Amino acid sequence: MLKNYGPEVLQELDTIYTNDVQYEDPINKGKGLPHIKLILDDLLKVFQGVQFESIQSTNDDEFAFVSWKMRYKFRKRAYEIDGVSRLRFNESGQITEHKDYWDASFPLYGTFPIIGSIMKLIKKFVTVKPPSLKLNN
Repeated sequence: MLKNYGPEVLQELDTIYTNDVQYEDPINKGKGLPHIKLILDDLLKVFQGVQFESIQSTNDDEFAFVSWKMRYKFRKRAYEIDGVSRLRFNESGQITEHKDYWDASFPLYGTFPIIGSIMKLIKKFVTVKPPSLKLNN
């Protein structure tokens, strides 16, 4: 993955992705390399010190799945997000589809207190409670 994510990485995307690549994450959906470059460039404008750590990966000739951790700073506070990317390759080994899975509500908890409180309340409301363990004697 991308340990040191910066503007220079955006220049290398032409060799990694096809021109008509499809991209999706919990916030953005893009088609075509120019659109994906805009999405990834925006990430650099909003967050500081973005770094990715590859945790585990598996692949075959057509697909790869990579679990990762993204670290960044926003408003001088450090954050971490765990995620998984599903990548699809063409015969030349370039990425034709890139889909990221991660919890989009996580950054809202600490960054925007009012939204964070609402998200925590919703999560508490919809979480299935574990069964109580009562011993019958």
